[in-house]
Amino acid sequence: MATLLYSGNVGLGQDVGTALRAVARLNGQAALKVLIAGDGKGLAAVRALVAELRLADAEIRPPVPLEELSALLARGDIHLICQQPGTEGLLVPSKIYSTLAAGRPSLFIGPVECEVGRIVRESGSGFVIEPGDVEEAADVLRRLATNPALQHGMGRNARIYYEQHFGRERSVSRIIGILEAAGNGNGRGLKSEIRMSKSETSSKA
Repeated sequence: MATLLYSGNVGLGQDVGTALRAVARLNGQAALKVLIAGDGKGLAAVRALVAELRLADAEIRPPVPLEELSALLARGDIHLICQQPGTEGLLVPSKIYSTLAAGRPSLFIGPVECEVGRIVRESGSGFVIEPGDVEEAADVLRRLATNPALQHGMGRNARIYYEQHFGRERSVSRIIGILEAAGNGNGRGLKSEIRMSKSETSSKA
């Protein structure tokens, strides 16, 4: 049985509902378990939707300590990443970096033209679905859950892309470049760039 993993903040900016409805629509067409490990303002609504949809193979648990994160990420055969429309330019879900580092395929439910959508498409490491498109999300989950070769191929693409674009050495070099630019008076966007680099550097396989 394949596991669809969502790890991290369950907030108002994450559309977890589309994926849950997609799993329900599969109706036994694929053996798929849902694992949600996180907390946040949107968790109560997610719990209610799981109960409403009667998802028997869904587990909701608290977030794990940092030292257990690698083991948790390894449990997911498919990683769910979500972003609500209208948040482009305001946030970049940092779990894209840990998903790439873990070498897992991703189902991204969010704006097609945002940063995460671009990374997923460019890397060939998953699928990008518009929020609310339950039918397309169900089709993608069915294909991934029933095709281990597709899972492994996209997971391999994810890890290769991470190593080529984000690995630890590249992230440290980026931070140094940002600090040097700030020293030259070009400090615009410094904080957001450093936050992104820290997220990349802390991602582990």
